[in-house]
Amino acid sequence: MKLHRLILTNYRGIAHRDIEFPDHGVVVVCGDNEVGKTSMIEALDLLLESKDRSTKKEVKQVKPTHADVGSEVTAEISTGPYRFHYRKRFHKKCETELTVLAPRREQLTGDEAHDRVLAMLSETVDTALWHAQRVLQTSSTAAVDLSECDALSRALDLAAGDDAALSGTEPLLIERIDAEFGRYFTATGRPTGEWAAAIAQLRSADDDVARCAAAVAEVDDRVHRHAELAERLAGLTAHRDGIAQRLAAALAAAGALGELAGELRKAELVATAAQGTCAASSAAQTERVRLRDDVAARTVAVTEVRSKLAAAIEAEHTAREVVEMAYAATGESATAFNAASEAVDETRRVVDALAGNEQAQRLAARLERIESAEQQLAGLNRELAEITLTSDVMADIESASALVERIEAQLALTAATVEFTAATDLELTVGEQTVRLSAGQRWAPASSSPTTVELPGMVSVRIDPGATTSGAQAKLEAAQRVLAEALQQGGAADLDSARLIEQRRRALASTRDQLAATLAGLCEDEGVTQMRARLASLREAISPALVAAGVDGGAARAAFVAAVEARESARAQADLHQRAVAGANVQLTEKSTQATVLRSKLADASAELEAATRRLADQRAIAGDEQIAEQAAADIEARRQADGAVAELAQRYAAADPVAVQAELNAATAAAAELEREHTGIGQALNDISVELGVMGNEGRKGSLDAAQIAWEHAFAEHSRVSRRARSAQLLRSVMTRHRDNTRQRYVAPFRTEIERLGRPVFGPTFEVEIDSDLRICNRTLDGRTVPYESLSGGAKEQLGILARLAGAALVATEDTVPVVIDDALGFTDPDRLTKMGAVFDTVGDNGQVIVLTCTPTRYIGVQDAHVIELTA
Repeated sequence: MKLHRLILTNYRGIAHRDIEFPDHGVVVVCGDNEVGKTSMIEALDLLLESKDRSTKKEVKQVKPTHADVGSEVTAEISTGPYRFHYRKRFHKKCETELTVLAPRREQLTGDEAHDRVLAMLSETVDTALWHAQRVLQTSSTAAVDLSECDALSRALDLAAGDDAALSGTEPLLIERIDAEFGRYFTATGRPTGEWAAAIAQLRSADDDVARCAAAVAEVDDRVHRHAELAERLAGLTAHRDGIAQRLAAALAAAGALGELAGELRKAELVATAAQGTCAASSAAQTERVRLRDDVAARTVAVTEVRSKLAAAIEAEHTAREVVEMAYAATGESATAFNAASEAVDETRRVVDALAGNEQAQRLAARLERIESAEQQLAGLNRELAEITLTSDVMADIESASALVERIEAQLALTAATVEFTAATDLELTVGEQTVRLSAGQRWAPASSSPTTVELPGMVSVRIDPGATTSGAQAKLEAAQRVLAEALQQGGAADLDSARLIEQRRRALASTRDQLAATLAGLCEDEGVTQMRARLASLREAISPALVAAGVDGGAARAAFVAAVEARESARAQADLHQRAVAGANVQLTEKSTQATVLRSKLADASAELEAATRRLADQRAIAGDEQIAEQAAADIEARRQADGAVAELAQRYAAADPVAVQAELNAATAAAAELEREHTGIGQALNDISVELGVMGNEGRKGSLDAAQIAWEHAFAEHSRVSRRARSAQLLRSVMTRHRDNTRQRYVAPFRTEIERLGRPVFGPTFEVEIDSDLRICNRTLDGRTVPYESLSGGAKEQLGILARLAGAALVATEDTVPVVIDDALGFTDPDRLTKMGAVFDTVGDNGQVIVLTCTPTRYIGVQDAHVIELTA
């Protein structure tokens, strides 16, 4: 299939466009955004697939919004043996016109024309390949699927060397096999249709048989259960008399044990009362003894406290005398410390005055050095200011002098030498100068520039040294002018004097820098003004009398040190006396506190002794000590007798083994209750089973089981019949699928080889790809590194997608080719790969049409033989 011409009229925003395409090669259709490039592909699809009266959304959307007119699409196409001119108008006055130009001329209109075009395309064009060979903006990085392209499959079969003769009915056979498979299985292999119904019918029959068999088994179970229950009921009736005798014996034993327990409880009550009485009398006796002991102990305590109080009062008097003596010593030491402090202050004033005088002398000497350095620095700055020769000017002089020397040496080598020898006395005119020569005298003028030598009235000679020497002379004069200007700027007559001036300038600058550093060191911490102010302040603080007295600094400092030591000794003595006063006060406070506490304790102890004596007297008034002792002894004897009676009854009760008696009573009662409960339950169960058997006998369960078994046999036969057909269809489909996959694997190799051949100029000699059975690119390998297709960059995906389509176009037979359409792709590709992709387009364009739609034609500048069509709005 080839597209020769495409005409659009009133299509979207396109008023009219007529484009002719070459029969083969790369066609680059370029234009701005929204000029209608993608609309051309859309228009061709509408022309070939939609009727002129179609109301589909795709058709409605192409109608112009600015005018009430119909959209027209016209194309001239060749496919197989056919070449035709096809036109449609949509929306308004719908028309369809077809003119077949070859192999024989035909003209059709309306639906006949539409059906005829579809028939020609169906006969000659692989529509799956036509749609797959497009790279659109919306899916430029998606992997292309070429598995349904019959034309490519045939080409790959031939490329793979498959010489098996094809009948042409293979797709129909596979479709029939798939249809037969679809009667029994879904696309995922699950049963459906007849096979699912047969399985469901057999499963339902199995359920019915199981249900009816369970119903019959239920009747048999009820009969066996009735017999077992009747036998158990007879056994329980025989066992009832033994259980009744055991329960009567257990009740008698429990009654006797209850009487014995009552006697034991009464004895325990008597013993408890005796124990309480005994405890009360013993407590009264203990309290009487405690009161006697308490009175005696408190009498001893009062005596001890009185003795301690007398000693504490004596110690308090002694501590008060010590405090008074410590205060007197503290006053004396404070007076000595004050006198020593005054002596220290006096000696400090003398030492500080002497130190200020020494500091003033050092500061005055420092100021004199600073003033001297400032005067020297000012003089150096004046000398340096008078020198106009700087380091830059000196560098210019040295450079200009070296240049003059080089040019003079060059002139000495290239200048012509002319020598005149006078035969007699004569005068020569050289320019504006006159040269006199005596007989035999020789004269050689410089000949680096054009010179005229004239013998007046006789001859005139012009000496021209040539262009090279003249140019060198001009350079020399220019260099000499530069040197003279530099010398003048530096204030020097020649190079030697300039060097002397430069040497003098450097020496002065070095001395100036040293003086500046010295001055900065002298003024490092403060300025001259601050130092002078500080000197004046120091001189004002110095006592003229002290200076006139000529006090020795060493003697003054020694006196100051001695005064400080005396003051510290007095301070230590005063501190010692202060601590002694503090200690004496602490002792006085402690002794006073002890005396006060003992006085309080004596008062408390005397009051407590008086109260204890009063309580003992009150108790004795009620009962004497002997009476309380006798009552306590009698109560102890009564308690002993009651405890003996309780012990005897407890021994008898324990010997009767109350636990065993109660356990036997509980067991006999439980056995009787369990026997009665079981007897009642079995009787009720027998009655229920009899009723159920009566109902089941009227349901006809055996007949239902027989009918269910017959239905199961019919369902099983139908299941077996359908199963054989379903399994056969499944086996046939799996065999055909396996053979089809094997065939695809054979033609994957030529497709991969073609992609790698086209891709190596782009990606390099190590480029490899892996192709699956659906002819999709799975991964790419470069330099031994394999990357899945989905993990590649957008640019690499675009490039591989275009290579896959170009490989398909190169492999299909000439009669099966379709145009490869690339809509504004390679936007993610770098400039280097764009150039390499252009070379790939050139190699494929010879076999068919490659139509590139782009708004950036420079992307495809690497396509050497491209035919460029520019679109305008």
